[in-house]
Amino acid sequence: MSSAERSVDACPRCGEHRLALVDAPEVELTSYQVANETLGIPTDVRTETLPGIECLACGTEWPDLATFRAEQAG
Repeated sequence: MSSAERSVDACPRCGEHRLALVDAPEVELTSYQVANETLGIPTDVRTETLPGIECLACGTEWPDLATFRAEQAG
């Protein structure tokens, strides 16, 4: 593994330096979009959330940086 593929922080569970940011999936409601816009109902359900963190080695996920740092601290 090259140094470009290593994360700065190690996974608190397995110790590997293979952490990655995970974005929430984008959901499209195209079948309802035209009708909803005609009726004035907002169709944009995307939220402004920060990406989560996942260890690519062991598969552990953290919903945010604060949760990840709390586990790092023990």
